[in-house]
Amino acid sequence: MFRKNHLKAIIAADEPAHGVWLQLGEPSIAEIASLCGYDFLILDNEHGPAALETTVHSMRAAQAGRATVLVRVPGQDPDYLKRVLDAGAEAVMIPMVETAEQARAVVAACKYPPTGRRGYSAPTVRASGYGADPEYAAKANDELFICVQIESDKAVEQAGAIAAVEGVDMVFIGVADLSGSIGLLGQPGRPEVDAQIRKAEAAVKAAGKPLGTIPRPGHSMVDLAAEGYRLLAGIADSGALRAAFLADVAAFAPAKKK
Repeated sequence: MFRKNHLKAIIAADEPAHGVWLQLGEPSIAEIASLCGYDFLILDNEHGPAALETTVHSMRAAQAGRATVLVRVPGQDPDYLKRVLDAGAEAVMIPMVETAEQARAVVAACKYPPTGRRGYSAPTVRASGYGADPEYAAKANDELFICVQIESDKAVEQAGAIAAVEGVDMVFIGVADLSGSIGLLGQPGRPEVDAQIRKAEAAVKAAGKPLGTIPRPGHSMVDLAAEGYRLLAGIADSGALRAAFLADVAAFAPAKKK
């Protein structure tokens, strides 16, 4: 069922939003995370194994709490964007946006006419409660939150133009792939990577758009919030489970025979 966008309201109030990456495609984890109080959940369709059907189940589970459902789509396919929005995504994250033209195409795919060219089937889709909310189409464009990812040195050069595209609500700096694009994969703490990040930050801020990212060496989630970032997600479900399991195994280790 359509509801007000909690994440968009937080960002509009210039407050930091705290989220979690859900890559395992397990609806129960989405339900638990939402009930724990996260502002948003990233249902990862880029790197996670979840199909669209599984993602819909996670959306339903997430609505047990207030967390906004943010789906990271696999790419910039307008047909996939249309389907995931019809399915009820309240926000979308689009990877590897490198030009303003790509950003404009993404916005067009996500917005109903006259703003964009999203296909219309509002009375029959889950996003409108299968027609239970007859005003869905009139509200959808304004409530949707669109986040594009800058993840390469090429994108950094175009960061200002990308951020300036009308309809782009946020720019997310993907430091992992950005480091790889300059030959430093897995080394986001290097000064060369930091220089690229600072360049992108300045351009996006000059365009008047908020920033999102993940933590990196020397920049915790709290640090980044203080630096002005407004969408922050660090931990992933797989990592959290692994850490909990390792701690449990270690706690039991003294009971085992040498």
